[in-house]
Amino acid sequence: MSRLPAAVLPFLLGAVAAGVGYDLGTYSDGRAAVDALYQDMGAGSGPLGDPVEGTRCSKGIHGCVRGFEHGFIAWSADTGAQPVQGAIGAEWGTGGTRGLLGLPLAPEACGEGTCSQQFQRGRINWNAGEGTRVTRAIDDPADVRVVVNKQRPLVPADWAPGDLGAVDGQPLRVEAAQALQRLIDDAAAEGVPIRAISGYRPQHEQDGLYRRYTALYGQATADAISARPGHSEHQTGLAVDIGNPDGACALQACFEQTPAGRWAAENAHRYGFLIRYPAGAEPVTGYAYEPWHLRYVGIQLAGEVRASGTATLEEYLGLPAAPGY
Repeated sequence: MSRLPAAVLPFLLGAVAAGVGYDLGTYSDGRAAVDALYQDMGAGSGPLGDPVEGTRCSKGIHGCVRGFEHGFIAWSADTGAQPVQGAIGAEWGTGGTRGLLGLPLAPEACGEGTCSQQFQRGRINWNAGEGTRVTRAIDDPADVRVVVNKQRPLVPADWAPGDLGAVDGQPLRVEAAQALQRLIDDAAAEGVPIRAISGYRPQHEQDGLYRRYTALYGQATADAISARPGHSEHQTGLAVDIGNPDGACALQACFEQTPAGRWAAENAHRYGFLIRYPAGAEPVTGYAYEPWHLRYVGIQLAGEVRASGTATLEEYLGLPAAPGY
């Protein structure tokens, strides 16, 4: 049994500790579950070997992780305590628990010469001939957690969703549409009217929009306010521009000062949405501040990003900044 590379453990455990609200006393159930599983697996004489670090917990990942000589045990209230070990553990550790795959959902499942393990945002497969292979939700345009930016185009470039619903006449993926309708209904119940202005755009429509902006403002300005075709979140069917029914501050930065803008900023994550292009994040996103642009990523990931205090998906997931093409 091989020992995990020394560089893996500080990276992973440091990422856990970096979460906002890190507190050794917060997750007593998690630490107890990690310890119990470790004992059930044979403690130091089992496959994980001796611990190399205490259990670290973070609100940013909604869970806890402890590192051992040959792997990890990770816990969250949703997944319970799960081991990650061997070659899969080494691969997972390099990505970080706050990174691309998230926490394990179950132990690895192995057959003859192969193993596979499912995580919150992807899967790691291993076989004796090829080693490990990572499948990431952020690369799959059909997954609500796909990341699209100036450095990460949709693949294929003309991808189109097959499950569209609508809110206020604006098409969106069904899951996103249902979440947005709940958001709008709850805001209205609190006396704050919100409406959908723009939802899904197919590639050809985005191409026309980008060409118009380029003709009007030049390419540099167009790139700051509009995505090139194949790079638009609107093409995923998971992004929506919202506004006030009276049109006040529509698609303008002053939207943040309206009741609708303030309500969305405070509550959107509760419905699975993020303000995707926040103020001051232009060096990361490559786009000017858009307080009206909401991106659906699911309640779990939206909650994690919010709890972490991280401004952008790129930063939370450990992806490179994408200020330009």
